[in-house]
Amino acid sequence: MIKKNNLFNLISINLTIVTYLIFLYSEEMFIQGVLFGMGLSYLNIKSTEIIAKLLTNTQKTKAFMFILTILKIVLLAGIAIFLLRNLSIDLIGFLTGFSVILFVFILLNQGK
Repeated sequence: MIKKNNLFNLISINLTIVTYLIFLYSEEMFIQGVLFGMGLSYLNIKSTEIIAKLLTNTQKTKAFMFILTILKIVLLAGIAIFLLRNLSIDLIGFLTGFSVILFVFILLNQGK
């Protein structure tokens, strides 16, 4: 699992860097939306991994983990709403970027 996690980090960071360089070159709102979507998706997956490790390594109650998960969802939704409202990011680009990182994560976990 550690090898897949390192591979996921490597692919995600490389995709983010390439997207950022494309944004600097083209300055299109779609690419900016992809960049922010990828960042938020990466945060979502990493926070889910942290919660899963916390759940498996400690003897926390289910209520604590439920509250922690709800707080994570609320925080990520709040960030998404802030980005889409205040920074005028392209919605289609944002959803594309969010989906790309999830797609990479799903492909890497297929052989689990």
